[in-house]
Amino acid sequence: MSDRIPGWEGSVGPFPSQYGRTHVYARDVQSGAGNCVCGRHLGHSLHIQAAPGVPVPDTLR
Repeated sequence: MSDRIPGWEGSVGPFPSQYGRTHVYARDVQSGAGNCVCGRHLGHSLHIQAAPGVPVPDTLR
């Protein structure tokens, strides 16, 4: 299953065509707010993990 989750490999993150699918959060280094490359915050429902194997903290949901 993990090979089908965009961003799971940790090196690239999701591609633009995958931004609407659930994916692993990939911080946009250009974002002053620390958003994902998809433009959404870490606690957004599309982010299934904060990093490969690291759950999104419940306090951010």
